[in-house]
Amino acid sequence: LGAAEIIYTDIHRDGTMEGPNLESLREIANAISIPVIASGGVSSIADLLSLLALEPIGVKSAIVGRAIYTGDILLKEAIQAVGQGRWQDVPPDWGSSSFA
Repeated sequence: LGAAEIIYTDIHRDGTMEGPNLESLREIANAISIPVIASGGVSSIADLLSLLALEPIGVKSAIVGRAIYTGDILLKEAIQAVGQGRWQDVPPDWGSSSFA
């Protein structure tokens, strides 16, 4: 109906830091032809890399909240892990332990 992207938030995992629901993300990405933004449960760089593996089927980005707030994920490290070259755009104080 004209949507450019879909944000999929697993409300049972949102804020829990238990990892994203990869199975449901796969199902949704395979069922639609527009990009999916993953949300809910991301707790580590490993979770982000798991989501990155879904990029070829349409999971194009992720929303990370609590893990950045708690310092479990440092923003600069996350961008380095999943986005070659994009980490240079992050301000130097973002992702530091003092920021969290």
